[in-house]
Amino acid sequence: MKTRFTRTSLYLALGALATSLVSVQAYGQAKTTYKEKDLGILPAQQDQPDLTGLWYHINERQIQQANEEFTRLKARYPTWQVPQEVETELNRINGRLKGTIKPVVSAPRESLQALKKQPNKPASKALPLEQFAQLTPKARANTPKQKVETLIALSNQLKRTDFYLLMGWTAIDKGMLEMATQQFSQAQQSAVRDIDKQSAQQGLNSVTGIKLQQALSLRDTTTLEQFLKSDNSGYVKEVLQGAAWQQYDLKNYDFADALFSLVNDNEGRYLSLSAQSSDTAKQSAFDLACSVNTEVFIRRCADGLASRQAQFYDTRRYKQSIESGEALARLRPLSVDEQALIGWAAKEIQDTTTATAAFERVLAKTPTDAVIANELVTINQDDEATLNRLALRYSAVKSILQERTTRNAWPRKQFWLAYQNRDARGVTAQTKDGLSAVYGINTRSRSGSEGLGNFDVLSQYIGIGSGYENWLWQVSLDYKQFYSGSPQVGDWFGNDQLSGAFSGISGFEDKGLRAEAHYQAPDFNFYANLEYAMFDQPVGAKVTGQISATKFLTSTTVAATLFRKAKEDSLLSQTGTFNADHAKPWGYVIESGIRGLVAHAVADNWSVAGTAQVSRLEGEQVADNSALSLRSDVSYDIATMISPMLDYWRVGPFLSYTSYGKNLSGFTVGNGGYFSPSQFVSIGGYSELLTLEALNWQVKLRSSLALSRVEQDDDLRFPIGGAFPTADENATLGESSDTGLSGNFMAEGQYRINHNWIVAGYIGKAFAVEYQAFEAGIQIRWREGRGAGVTSDELLLSSPRLSGFAL
Repeated sequence: MKTRFTRTSLYLALGALATSLVSVQAYGQAKTTYKEKDLGILPAQQDQPDLTGLWYHINERQIQQANEEFTRLKARYPTWQVPQEVETELNRINGRLKGTIKPVVSAPRESLQALKKQPNKPASKALPLEQFAQLTPKARANTPKQKVETLIALSNQLKRTDFYLLMGWTAIDKGMLEMATQQFSQAQQSAVRDIDKQSAQQGLNSVTGIKLQQALSLRDTTTLEQFLKSDNSGYVKEVLQGAAWQQYDLKNYDFADALFSLVNDNEGRYLSLSAQSSDTAKQSAFDLACSVNTEVFIRRCADGLASRQAQFYDTRRYKQSIESGEALARLRPLSVDEQALIGWAAKEIQDTTTATAAFERVLAKTPTDAVIANELVTINQDDEATLNRLALRYSAVKSILQERTTRNAWPRKQFWLAYQNRDARGVTAQTKDGLSAVYGINTRSRSGSEGLGNFDVLSQYIGIGSGYENWLWQVSLDYKQFYSGSPQVGDWFGNDQLSGAFSGISGFEDKGLRAEAHYQAPDFNFYANLEYAMFDQPVGAKVTGQISATKFLTSTTVAATLFRKAKEDSLLSQTGTFNADHAKPWGYVIESGIRGLVAHAVADNWSVAGTAQVSRLEGEQVADNSALSLRSDVSYDIATMISPMLDYWRVGPFLSYTSYGKNLSGFTVGNGGYFSPSQFVSIGGYSELLTLEALNWQVKLRSSLALSRVEQDDDLRFPIGGAFPTADENATLGESSDTGLSGNFMAEGQYRINHNWIVAGYIGKAFAVEYQAFEAGIQIRWREGRGAGVTSDELLLSSPRLSGFAL
């Protein structure tokens, strides 16, 4: 770049020398040849040539120029008799004489004296200028200013180009810049030869150069700008450009930038601004780079944007970082890191759309980048549609989703979901999508006061099931046998008190059909069942079932169930029965309602939970009723303190409360035969443990012990009327209350016999005030495929149909 200013550097050096001489009011003649200055004094129209120029070159020891001038004079004046002193000095400077070359100062004077003695030749008016031209440079420089002014006046009279040039250069040496300008301007106007015009322009440039150097030394950019505007030759621009690079080399970057700005040198401006340390200068350099539409500056703009993108991110100015990255993308393709940086910045300001788009572009170039894939999953964790789209397009996202799903599904007991996502433990435990067949038998016994307080149920069932996409399904056929105690003489039953032995039915057997389906998603469970049972019971069969859903949040689980089911407390409430003479059926109470659960992990191993249920009860010839049930639990998992073979062992206190609107526990028409206290409160502790999943066997144990209080209101024995006239329709059940211990114990287990067969079972015992219950069951299960373990979702009482929630 700087090689373009070689000639300018020469001008600056000359100007600097002239400026230094101006300060002492003495100017040395510029070291420029006579020919370069274009003095070229033209000979007067006479027989003898003007030797001014020749003697100038001889005195200046300019051998080549002296020889050329001598040859020119000989050619123009063929009859010219060369003076001896001229020949001698020419021979001397050309080395044709022995001895040291000495300046011949007096030769021009002797020559002029000889000319004066020539007969018939008047003295030339130009003689003073001719004599002045023959002086040595030092002599001319020492000429008094007044004499120089006189010679300039003479030059103006003679109007000769060579004299204009001579006095112009002399005026420069004397510091008379305005007169120098006038002489060179006159020379430019009068010149005929191009070389003379060029010499005059060179003189004008020298004057301008001196003035420029003065303004440069003062850093007077206003004056420099004026010079630039008034110059049409391009000289000022060239000088200023050279000066700008000189200032750049001297590390005067601020002044260099000002000079480059004057001459519109964007390259110099950019380098000067970039070399400065201030933020303002660097911003100006960046703005300049992005305003020039050339390849070099576009690249610099892109580099600046890339740097700013990173700097803005490091200083947490994320929006500006994104804007810089997007602007960079309009100039050139972004690198993987630059594209990712847009994503990181957008994530910080929760701009999910921008972050997703940026990370997607990165993953398209680096499909195995697990970090980027994980970020895509994280920022879109609540957008299932986007996650599904990403999983279909990027295998890394799919793998992360599968891993995350199984990692969450396993503790949530979503083993079907884990199996679908190819979790190693789930796949090893069982081929869950294979066809399965089950056979089971269970019994339930309730005992209380003599007679109708006792109730037994024996059930058998067979079923088939399998998996389809995200669903598990099963269809079963039930066969049940019901046995109830008989009312005693004097007991209230049907329409009245029994006066003799009871002759009605106290049990029967019947069949039913049921179907169920279970759906599992990464943070959602859904369950539904439908049942049509007891086709031939005294009261017409009804459709029952439930719909249950569970939502898994980060540390909270929320579940809800809508249900419609038989109240299974007695033969009367579960199936209905006939009155004493087997003439009129009543009973079969259907309870419909909603229950909810909220469980929250408050700390490591600590959790709290709350359940609530609201329901309405209706039956054939049974008064309507309502019920409310509440329970709160606190639990602490002590499994890690006990054994590595435990999945969990939760212990903690609980408090429960149950209330019914009416006491309909009697067995007369209008009553339902189910336990319906006005208040039932229990406070105590519970324990539940589960052994590890995916082993060949598994055990689950539950127990509780509480202090309970029960209160039953004195409601009517015939709440809907309709008794025989002999009966007292105002008779009541009687009021009662009691306090005592209550508790239960339940043990479940399952064992894999081989790859296809599993046996499972449970046994439990419960007791309360005036109440005891026992239940047990066993199941044989066959599934195609191969399995090497069992999971707790297939423990018999884990079924949402029995547990009440889709957990």
